Parts: sequence; C-alpha cells; structure tokens
Amino acid sequence: MIPATQLRRRKSKLPLIAAAFLLAGLLVGGAFGIDHLLNGERIYRGVSVGTVDLSGMTRQEAAVALDEAYGDHVSSGAGIIFASDEAAQTVDVNTALTEEAAQAEQLSVEEARADKKLWVAEAGTLGARIPVTDLVEEAFAIGRDGGLSQRIEAATQSVTLPVRLVFDEEALEALATEIDETIGEPRVDYNVAIEEGVTSLVEGHDGTIVDRDELRGKLAEGFLGATPDNFSFVAHASWAPSRIDAEAAEACRAFIQSVLDRGITFTFESNQWDLGAAEMGRWITTDVIERDGVARLAPTFDEKTACADLLALIRDAGFVSAVTVSFANEGGELWVYAQDGSRYPLTADAVSAADTGIFAAFRDSGAAEVAQERPSITIGWGAAPAKTTFDEALEKGLISKISSYTTEYNDGAGTANRRHNIHLAADLLTDSIARANGGIWSFSEVLGGEANEAMGFKGAGVISGGEYTDAIGGGICQVATTVFNAVYEGGYPVTERRNHSLYISSYPTGRDAAIAYPYLDLKWQNDTTSDVLLRTRYTDGSLTVTLYGIDPGYVVTTETGDWRPGEAYQTKTKVDENEAPGTRYVKTKGADGRSVTVHRIVRDRVGTILHEEDFESNYNPINEVIVEGPNAPAPDEGDTDKDTDKDKEGDGKEDARVSTGD
Repeated sequence: MIPATQLRRRKSKLPLIAAAFLLAGLLVGGAFGIDHLLNGERIYRGVSVGTVDLSGMTRQEAAVALDEAYGDHVSSGAGIIFASDEAAQTVDVNTALTEEAAQAEQLSVEEARADKKLWVAEAGTLGARIPVTDLVEEAFAIGRDGGLSQRIEAATQSVTLPVRLVFDEEALEALATEIDETIGEPRVDYNVAIEEGVTSLVEGHDGTIVDRDELRGKLAEGFLGATPDNFSFVAHASWAPSRIDAEAAEACRAFIQSVLDRGITFTFESNQWDLGAAEMGRWITTDVIERDGVARLAPTFDEKTACADLLALIRDAGFVSAVTVSFANEGGELWVYAQDGSRYPLTADAVSAADTGIFAAFRDSGAAEVAQERPSITIGWGAAPAKTTFDEALEKGLISKISSYTTEYNDGAGTANRRHNIHLAADLLTDSIARANGGIWSFSEVLGGEANEAMGFKGAGVISGGEYTDAIGGGICQVATTVFNAVYEGGYPVTERRNHSLYISSYPTGRDAAIAYPYLDLKWQNDTTSDVLLRTRYTDGSLTVTLYGIDPGYVVTTETGDWRPGEAYQTKTKVDENEAPGTRYVKTKGADGRSVTVHRIVRDRVGTILHEEDFESNYNPINEVIVEGPNAPAPDEGDTDKDTDKDKEGDGKEDARVSTGD
C-alpha cells in the first residue's frame, strides 16, 4: 500500500509532467510552424533528388537545378545493345556500324534485321527525359503529405528520392519490336479468317520477345550512369504467351459465323438490299483489345470497305452516290468544298449503327447472343456542307480514305541524313492535290524541283555507276515508291514512272519508282470528278502515303510475271586510306541484273475493265564493292571476294543520271 504522502507527491507531479509535454509540443509545433512560414513555398531542408540537394529551393529553382544536373547528361546518351553474348565479345562496333550504314538502302528490312548484330539506342530518338515537374512536386510534398514524423526525418536524417527516366513509349516499343524480330520469335495470337463468307480458325503460338520493363530499366541505368554515351548490354528474349488462346478465338469465330449466316438488310429510298455471308464477310476484321487487363479478340466492320460497297449499290440503283468535292489549302488550314445544296448518302452512319448493334456486346464481354431476326439498317441522306474542315468531312463520311500504302526502311546510326531526306520530301508532298477531271500530279513539280542543298536536303545513299554512293537527296525514291504504290492500289492511271536502275528488295516486285530531276519523274492522273488529296505520315522507320476524297470504287488486280535473268554482277575492291588498318567490309552487296513485268487491271464495281497496263522493270547488275583499309589481310581461300578488280564500265546511258534515294 502506497503511503498517503507519496500519493500526494505523485499527484502533484502529474500536472507538471503534462505541462512539460504540452510545452514541448508547443515548442516543437511552434518551431515547425515557424519553419512552415519560412519555407511555405520552398522544399524542406534535407530533401534531395538523386545527387541534387533541393533544400530551401522553390519549385522553379529545383526544376532548373535538376535540368542542369541531368538534362544534358541524359539527352546526349547513346548506348549499344548487342544481339547476343557472342556479338558483344567479337563484333567491332565501328566496323559493324559502317557496314550497316553502307548497306541500309540495299537490303530489305527483313534481311537487315535477320543479320543485325547490334542496335544504337539514342536518348533523343527514344524520347528519354527526366520527369522534372513530377520529381519536384514529389520533393515539395516531403514533410507536408507525410506529417510531422516525415518532416523530422527530412530535417534530421535527409530524404533522397531516386531520379528516374520516362520514355516515348511508342519509340521504345518500335525498338523492342525490331530486337524481337532479330533475336526472338514474335508471338502470334489465335485469330479468325473469313473467305467467301466462311470462317476458319487461324492458329497462333507463343513467342519469345524482349521484356519491355527490363529493356526500359537497362536503358535508364545507362543514360543515368557515369558514361551515358558509352554503355552497352546484351538483349535477351523471354517467353511471351499468345494473348488470345484457341478457345477464345473459337468463340469469336462461332459468333462471327452466326452473324454472317443471319445476314443484314440495308434500305435506301425505295431500294432494299439483303446481304449475305459473302458480302458481309468482306467487311469484318478482328483486333486484339485489352480492357481491365483482359485481352479479347474483337470483331468489327471495316468502315472503308463497307461504305464503298454500299455506295456502289447506291450508284447501281441510279443515284449520285456522293457529292463532288474539292480541296483547298487556305492560311495553313485544309478545307473541303462541296456543291451548294448537294446531298450525300450517310453510309458511314449506317455502318457505324450496324457495327454497334451487332458487335458492341461481344467486344465488351467476349460473348453475346446473336438475335434471330435479321437486322435492318436505313441509310439516310445528309446535307453536304458547302465548306468544312478535312477532319469534319472525314468524320461525317463526306470524304473517305481511298487507298494507302506503307513502306519500311532501315534506320540507325549512319542513316540520319537519309531519314532526314525522306521526312523532308514527305513534308513537302503532304496535302498536295490531284485536281478532278484529268488533273496530273507530278512528284518533281509538287516537290519544287531538284532535291538540292538549297531546299534542305543532305547527302545520303544513291545509285550511280552500278553501285551505291552518296549524293544530295538520297532517300527521296523511298517517298516516290510509296506514292506510286498508293496510286497503284487506288487504281488511278500512272502516266510516267521509271524503275530504279538496281533492284531493291525492300519494295514490292516490279513496283518501285525512281526520281532523278529533271530526267525521271513520277506522274499520275486523277480521272474522277472530285479532287484527290495526298497525305503523308512517317516514323523513324516507315512512311505511309494515303489518298483521300470520293472513293471511285476501283477494283485493282495484279499479275506479277516471272523474273527474267540479266547480266551477272562484277566484284571489285577499293582501298580507303581513311579506314583503320585491317578493316574490311562489304559496302555494296552484289546482285545480278534481271527484269520483271507487272500487269495491272482496273475495273469498276460491276467488273467492267476501265484500263490495264504493264509496268516493265529492267534492273542492272549491282557491282559488289568491298572496302579495305590499308594493309588488309588477304581473303580466305574460297572467298569469292578475292576475285577483285572486275569493274565493268556501264554503257553510259544510266550512269549519266543519279537515281536519288534508291
């Protein structure tokens, strides 16, 4: 039992203890209150991001400090990614890059990727950057969002946030996909094929691809490291399962077949069309979509194909299926003009309504019942606005995509000039117009003449004298070839076209186009009653040309003949004193000359032949050119490169011209 005197003493101390704690709290709280007043718009002391101490800085000051510390450091980064451990140990990077740059225009994308030994990962190309704003906000929140304990920790122990990078995810994916195609096996999802209204299952398989998170992490580590312009690592492919399995694809196939078997009805004015499986099957495509982390195989109607077919039916019924339109560039804005008071069938609205009614539920859930009744869709009339923007006209269905074509090209270290030329030419051609009723579109005329330095073009690979060399404007034939194929697929008459002097396997057989101002041009004619707009889009490794306007509904078929052999190629060796001693690489891969004929037939929707023509392509041999540094070792026995100095002069006709951009 506690004596009464001690109990009284303890009771007398309780208020003192409480007062002490209260005073300490007031003192601490007061101190941090004063601290908050002094640092209200400043980052608390003891807070760092990476190696940068941001104590007492405003947000703006912190952003400047981080950018100064890491901005230039990261932006100049360029590392090497090797395709294998063997390549990392044996490949001379400089020689490999030199050979790769020399052959960039000669090999198809597939051939180049198959032989790829390394990739140069550049911070600028990948859009690598420090998320400065986000990091500053996170640093500013220390001691504010975490309460008093976090503030004490920052003041007494310091808090360091790790610096990180963000990337242009589209560019990073493009790099990863390119690596996949060399060291891995791209996965293939199970899918559905449709032929003449009958569906079938397309088998898929798992693949091996680069782990995107691992690639992102290694690149960030390199760009943020001590030597961001001199790091390397080996890429490895890992297992990647197919996103759509056989069961899910079979469910989609069965659903689509039920839709096809039921058919669909469209009405317009007094006309009614009952479309069956064969007609509808042309319209249906499938895509893999991901929702809430679940991948589904989603069917949909291809609006371009469906609208073109419906407009053909409307034309055949005696109606003017679309208004006549013209395009105009006014003050940097692209406008579409239509005849006053004209109307047009709202086929795009009808197709959209049919797509939603038939496929939306399946896309949402991966399963849906097919109604017993055949759906019926009415096509209405729309009043064509006298003037509208391009995007609005496309959205309304007043105009549509007529044809489109994409070519790929090898891009990497040493090909920057060629990429620049391709992009510049594409920019000069985009939104150009082929006028209605026989207007002629000329590549050279739209480009503005010769692709020279005054126009901003640079030196890059061209074909001259039977081999590849450098000249101003190299690369623009890639653009001409892409335009030619978009026009070819659209069905428009081609009035002038010449193949390259040397065959390039990157392009469709016999369907390339060379430009050499003022000798060689690409010209085509708009034989319809509405203008046609040509628009270009590009990435660092691909170019797309699309024609827009009123789709004439031309149906194009192609017959490609057999290759006819030509003159055999010669081999020669050149010594370059500027190369390192012992250097030896193939600058130009040899190929025999050959010829081929491509026959195109253009019909209207009812099958009447409108025109047909042959596109002849006669390719000269490509001399194999081997470059050696001084004192290069002799080639091994059996090496065909030892048969050197067989240089054969051309006949002078083709050598008088340089086919730019081949």
